[in-house]
Formats: sequence, C-alpha cells, structure tokens
Amino acid sequence: MLETAKVVGTATESSWSQVHLFSPADGKKQKRRGELLAVLSLKGLGEGVEAVAAGREVIARLHEEYYGNLEGKALERLEAAVKRVFSEAAAEAEIEIGAAAVVENVLYLAIAGKGQAVLQRDGKMGIILQGDREVVTASGFLEKGDLFLLGTAGFFQAVAAGVLKAALATGPPTEVTEALAPIIHGRPESGTVAAVVCKIKEEAKKEATVLTPPEREKKPPAEPPKMWPSPSLTARFGEIVKPIFSQLQRRLGERTIYLRREMRVRGEKTERPKKTVFTIVVVLLLLLGISVALGARQRRHLGVERKTAALFQQARQKFQEGEGLLALNPLRARELLLEAQSLSQQIESEGLKSAEFEKFKAELEQALNQVLKEHQVEAKEFYDLELIKQEAKSDDVAVSGGKMMILDKEKSSVYEVEIAVQKQAILAGGKSLEGASHVATYLPKIFILTEKGIVEVDRLTKKERLAIEVDEEWGEIVDLCAFAGNLYLLDKEGTIWQYPAIEAGFGARRRWLKSETSPDFSDGVAMAIDGSIWILKADGTIWKFTRGVKDAFGVAGLGQPFSNTVTLYTDDKQESLYILDKGNSRVVVLAKSGEYDASYEWEGISDVDGLIASEEEKKILLLGGSKIYEIELK
Repeated sequence: MLETAKVVGTATESSWSQVHLFSPADGKKQKRRGELLAVLSLKGLGEGVEAVAAGREVIARLHEEYYGNLEGKALERLEAAVKRVFSEAAAEAEIEIGAAAVVENVLYLAIAGKGQAVLQRDGKMGIILQGDREVVTASGFLEKGDLFLLGTAGFFQAVAAGVLKAALATGPPTEVTEALAPIIHGRPESGTVAAVVCKIKEEAKKEATVLTPPEREKKPPAEPPKMWPSPSLTARFGEIVKPIFSQLQRRLGERTIYLRREMRVRGEKTERPKKTVFTIVVVLLLLLGISVALGARQRRHLGVERKTAALFQQARQKFQEGEGLLALNPLRARELLLEAQSLSQQIESEGLKSAEFEKFKAELEQALNQVLKEHQVEAKEFYDLELIKQEAKSDDVAVSGGKMMILDKEKSSVYEVEIAVQKQAILAGGKSLEGASHVATYLPKIFILTEKGIVEVDRLTKKERLAIEVDEEWGEIVDLCAFAGNLYLLDKEGTIWQYPAIEAGFGARRRWLKSETSPDFSDGVAMAIDGSIWILKADGTIWKFTRGVKDAFGVAGLGQPFSNTVTLYTDDKQESLYILDKGNSRVVVLAKSGEYDASYEWEGISDVDGLIASEEEKKILLLGGSKIYEIELK
C-alpha cells in the first residue's frame, strides 16, 4: 500500500539525523498499529556522547513504546510514545521527533519540535501539521495517490516551499528524493536534515471473471499464427481464388483417367493439354504470394505504429520528468529533455505525423530553449583598432582594472582600450617588442613575452625594461598570465613556470606544479587564473590546478561537444568560465563547478581568436583582426 523514500543530511560531530521505517510482520500489530515512519534529529550532545549511538537508542525506545502495548487507540499510543521519548532525551540534547503511523487508510501524526508534515493531493500541496514546543497530533483519511512528506525543521529550512512543491510534482517518492538530495547535500551543514516521502499506491483493478454453465461453455477460436496474412487479406484472397478453384474442382473432382494425352470425362473421349492445369496452379501460387506479401506489409506497418507509440510514450515521460526538475536540478532536467529530444527524432524518422506529436515537439522545444540557453545572437561592433593605428589588429589580449591590453605582433605594439568608456591609447611599441607573442597585465605593469624574454612596461611612466631573460629551461611557451603580481608561463613540455613578485622585480624561476610527473600540455592552447589555474586543450578538455595539484573537474550537461577550442577566459572577479569554441561558432559559458550554463551562437565567431568577458558590464568581447565585437550577457 505504501511506497516510501527518504533523504538524510550528512552527520557532523555535534548533529545527527535519521529516518526510521517499520512494517510489522505480526498480523495483530499490523492491524492495530499499522506501519511506522519517523524522522529524528539530535544536536548539541554532551561531551563524549556519540550521536549515532544516542540516536539509535531513541529510535529503539520509540519503537518499543509504540508497539509494546496494543491496547488503546493508535493515535493515543503514538502521542504517548513521542512524549515519553522526547522527554527522556531532551535533557541531554536538542531533539526533534516526527512520527507517522498508517493504519489501513488512516494517517496518524505526532510531532515534537519544529518539524512539519505536508500532504499533496490532486496536485495541491498543504501543511497538515506543524510542530511546536509541545507534542502536537493530527489524523485523517488517506486517498489513493496521496503523497505526504514528514520532515525535521532542518529540512524545511533547507528546502523552500516552492522548491518542495515542484519536487513533489516530479512523481514517485524515489524521484522526489533524487530531486531534493542535491539541495540537501550541497549545504555546508545538513546534520539535522531528515525527511521521508510516502505515497499511497493505487491497487491494480482486477477484472471480474464470469463463469458459464458447462453445457453452454464454448471454446474461443484459436488465434491464428502471427505469420499468417491478416483476416481481411485472407478473405480477399478467397474471393479471388474461389471461382478458379471451383472450376478446377469441377474438372478434377470426378473420376478421371489420364492416358497419354487423352482424358475420359463422363464417358466422353477428349484430349486436353496438361499445361492448362499447370497454368491454373501457377496463377494460384502467384495470387498466394501476392496475398502473403500484402500481409507482411500490413504487419510491418502495424509494427511501426506500435514502435512509434512506445517511443512517444517514453519521450513524453522523459519530458514530464525533465520539466518538473527545471527549477530543482537543471543539470538532470537538461539530460532528460535531451533524451526526450533524441526519442522525438527517432519517432520522426519512422514517419509519424499527428497534431498531438507536433504539439509535443513544440512544448519540448520551448523547454529545451529554457534549459539549454542556446542564444542565437548577432554581435555588434564594439571598437575598431584602426582608430588607434592604421591596419592595427589584435593577436593577444589581457585584462586588468577594466582595461584591455591588446598585442599587435606585426606592429610590435600594445594598445589599451577601456571597456566602460572605450578610451584608447598606444602604451608600448618599437624594437624592444619585436618577436612578441603574448601579453599579460597586473596594473600598472604590462608584460610582453618576446624573443629576448619578458619585457615589463609601466603604464603610467611608459618606461620599459627586460624583467626576465629567456631561460634555456623553457620549452614552447603557449601562454603568459599575471596574477597577484606573479608571472606564470604555460610550457608545452608539461609544466607551469612561476616567477614570484619581489620588491626588486621577480624571484628565481620555479616549477609551480607539485606533481613529480609532467602532465601532457602538448596540445594546450590557453591558460587563465582566478586563484586556481585553468588549462584549455585543443579538444575542449579543461584541467584545473589548485596550489600546484590537479583538481577533479569535468564538464557536465554540454549538449554538443567542443570543436576547435582556441581560448578560455576567467579571473577572480568572474563567476563563470568562458570558452571560445570556433568549430561550433559559439561561446560556451560554464559554472566553475563544470556544469553547462549557456551558449552564445554567432556565425562570425569562426573568424575571431580572442575572448574576454565582463560580468559587471554584462558583456562578452570578441577580438578578430582589427575589430572588437560585443555580445550582451543574458
């Protein structure tokens, strides 16, 4: 009768929670006391008291008090059990108890503490009991399909009412708890969180069996084998063959003696060629073959209809599940909706056309647009570098203090463009920057990687100096970044070189990575730093390193794989990662935990090579040739 699922927070040294479910095997206990469901939380235990052991003792006492005496009404016994156990444990810790008993179709509730019981019926949710300092009780009749949740105060503090309502609409208890679990376990403190979800299952209806008297009982006709043609085709075949067969029977049905080429019929001597009979047989076989072929075609058509119906049902189920999780778990919602889209494409390939299916596709597309956030945009021109210098173009870019520092390799120059007001200037240029490949900045200093080493330019005084000479230990340097005054070089040979800032300039080179083995940076294309160091590889793989050690990181929820990724951008002021995916003409936005957030698609992206983002200004800026393009962040 009951279908249950539970969600419990992570215990700490001072807090613990649990859900207890029990269904007695003893028939008498089952009839008198029914099934017991309880949520419990303990907090602030005395020194030396183990939370798990104390919690289990409380559960054992509650079970003993409720089922130990079968006299009296279930609600009275439940209230007495909760009161006694609560009073026994309250002296040692902050305790919460929520208990529910389901006896046949009646729900009995008793809560000590600030917990709550919530009921969903016919799509509407309401609180049926809210705890207080004293033990409070309630009872009522349950209906088939009802869904109720009993939780501790910690649970209702963690889960907002709107989120809970959306979760309860997802379906059976297991799916409800799956939707709520990420919210619970994502909290830093969840030791007092516990909830049980219970659904009153609808029993399958049994069809009444009608018995007939023996003398009138008739055997149903045997079902023809599935490989036979359908009855309608068989009937048509009979209509075609019957006249021919009758004629053949008239000729062959009576006594007939064949002697050489003579045939005696009714005493009359005549000659008939054997080929007449042979022709009739061939015609019959031909008609039979046509009938079988028509039947096979009809069976295939019916098979296709059954297949598309099953696929449609699966697609709708995935869609409904995904739609219910849009607010609770966008990542899971995205996966389910993409699965529904894949099933929908299979259905289309089978040739299904109906108004219902077209409506479903439109609803699915709308939901996918909401969750995938695939924005089709038209970038507008933000700035033209030729306003600074004729035939100027961008080859690399760095940002600090809201200002872009743009390297022009051909002109051996560095330009400055302020993002907020588009103010521009030429900061450096000349022979000292010949062979420049990368630029980094930590204002007021600008750093340019050249053939001779790293040139430092002071933005205020315009003074230049060779801060770091080329080192024979360097391999192929593919990117240069500045963070907190330090310089970092991404080396394809499998290391990250760090030059720490000191008063006189920079300290000696050292390997920033702590691992003894060198990672494979051979296809590394870009680096970004926000405290951790992010490395982008050409195939779209992203590595994250923190304090010199590689972190576990993976991209999740990306519908279309990366293709020809050329750079990424983030810093300590941005909440997201921005990846320039030229192969798909898009910029992909990821949360720093790896979950897909959005993408901005524009055909012109295939012609750009530089990317920065400013969440403060709500802009993505793309650099290609002499142009800087702007896309508005949504």
